[in-house]
Amino acid sequence: MMQAKVNYLMGLILTCTFLLVIFPLNSSADVKVIISGGYEKISSFNEKKIEFISLSELAATAGGRLDWSVVGHKISFKSENARFEFLVGSPYFRLNDTTHNLTFPVTLKDGQLFVPAERFLPYLDRVSGRRITWDSSRREIRIDSEYFNVTDIAFSSKANGFLVELFLTTALPYDVLVTEGNWININVRGGTVNRSRIISRKDRRFMYNLKAEQLENNTAQISVRFKREIKTWNHKIVQNPPRIQISIADANFSFDTTKHIAPVGPDNKIDVIIVDAGHGGRDNGAIGQRGTKEKDVCLAIAKKLAKLIRKDKQFKVIMTRDQDKTVSLEQRAAIANNSGGDLFISIHANASPKHSVRGWNVFFLAPARNDSARSVAQLENSYFLRERSTLGTHMEQAEQTDDIDPVLSILNEMIMTEFQEESHDFAMMADREFRSKLKIPARGVDQAAFFVLNKVYTPSVLIEAAFISNKTEEKLLKDKKYQQKVADGLYRAIKRFKSKYESK
Repeated sequence: MMQAKVNYLMGLILTCTFLLVIFPLNSSADVKVIISGGYEKISSFNEKKIEFISLSELAATAGGRLDWSVVGHKISFKSENARFEFLVGSPYFRLNDTTHNLTFPVTLKDGQLFVPAERFLPYLDRVSGRRITWDSSRREIRIDSEYFNVTDIAFSSKANGFLVELFLTTALPYDVLVTEGNWININVRGGTVNRSRIISRKDRRFMYNLKAEQLENNTAQISVRFKREIKTWNHKIVQNPPRIQISIADANFSFDTTKHIAPVGPDNKIDVIIVDAGHGGRDNGAIGQRGTKEKDVCLAIAKKLAKLIRKDKQFKVIMTRDQDKTVSLEQRAAIANNSGGDLFISIHANASPKHSVRGWNVFFLAPARNDSARSVAQLENSYFLRERSTLGTHMEQAEQTDDIDPVLSILNEMIMTEFQEESHDFAMMADREFRSKLKIPARGVDQAAFFVLNKVYTPSVLIEAAFISNKTEEKLLKDKKYQQKVADGLYRAIKRFKSKYESK
């Protein structure tokens, strides 16, 4: 009955246009958002001891996108895989397909959407790939993967069975339950799970599914559905490092090891930076209305970035090209992987059939979430498709090879997910720097499946510095001062990345 009333109320609210409620403000100040080794400040105000924060500015700082509908003042906020829908003046909102109550109505002030921090942030934390916490006494929001105490999971085949290891930062109480369908469920009380890291360990060679959930009762739940029946098993907690071990006694419980997949990724130091100037040689990339070639702009920015990195003396920089020459996809990946690169940065300029489209983007490797990201990936990938066609190697043939060779397919999936969290983190750092330095529209952080990143065994991003198809931004891309600003932003992001990850 209560749910019916709530549904009726939501339906009534969403179909009506009503007067915008603007609250009298008692005080106004900034809230600190601690993220990626630094911090930003976002607008807030306090009304009757309730702290309201600007979701508009939080989205710009931490990622996500606001979509506005003037009729009825309906506003949606897309964050990672979740969608929030608000109506100004109402405390009710929808998270995906479920209605919730914030107790206090959301409101507009100076063109920004404000939400009650203490009530909203736990919902955002629940669906985020990172840990989000609110400290009301310090008036701080923390967004950081380092808060996780259930950090990773590993699987290994043994002579007499199979071993599952769930890694913790400290010993925590837990229980293990095997349920119908060959599921092993691990509940860690007091656990905060790094969902994106654990889900990235999914391996279709021996499992159907892998889930990681943060439950409301302060419990982390990790569930693995294996392909083989689980009959005899036991578990224990061990130290150095703290981890839960689940041993499955089954001599036939193994996966194909006929082709060894070497460990991938950087060492414990962040000191080798790969700078990839997009396109080059016979591949011009996109060409602006005034004839500016993308390959030339990319190389100019790449050289400026390399100069900054070399001057620092903390890093070794390797360029995939330092002149106007053709470098294949395979050559770019080989340069990065053979040099032991710790970070791969591919520099590009965007293009659109609509010459009015403007702004910069930072991408990391993952399946595209929207049409905009998908179109950028298709544009950049098209150059490599033409390259392969010229060499007589068609993409269709490569896809057929992947289907025939399951190990290669698994390896490709591992590459896409292995450093997804670190790549996303660096993308967010670059995003923050660009927002302060580049005075053109911010299109933010997004994800897409780029060929140039797909074979690189290290955290990697692709940046689109501006739209070369837009006359104003084409002029900017040729400007040495703008090129330097892009390089400066990337360099500062590299420093942040080193500070955060090298200390672990």
